[in-house]
Amino acid sequence: MTEEDKEIQMPKPEEPADETPVAEPVNLTINDIHYCKKIIEIAVEKGTGIFKADELAVVGSTYNRITKWLLENQPKEDNTESKETSTDQQGEEKND
Repeated sequence: MTEEDKEIQMPKPEEPADETPVAEPVNLTINDIHYCKKIIEIAVEKGTGIFKADELAVVGSTYNRITKWLLENQPKEDNTESKETSTDQQGEEKND
């Protein structure tokens, strides 16, 4: 037998583990939802027939719900810091 005729053994596939892989839960963030809103805005701005006429109601409704959800769930700004800053900016008057 020449080297060309030698049979090459294929590696055996690894046997699957008994443990079933657990799918990690998908976590969405406010930024993910914001990006969805931006995607809709950009698609509509392009206006090249991305959405069919019968799809526009669903797109608009979804956009409105996303916008409302974002407004209701955006992180609250802490106004105490701005109040403290304005008080500090007034400063103390020196009477020399």
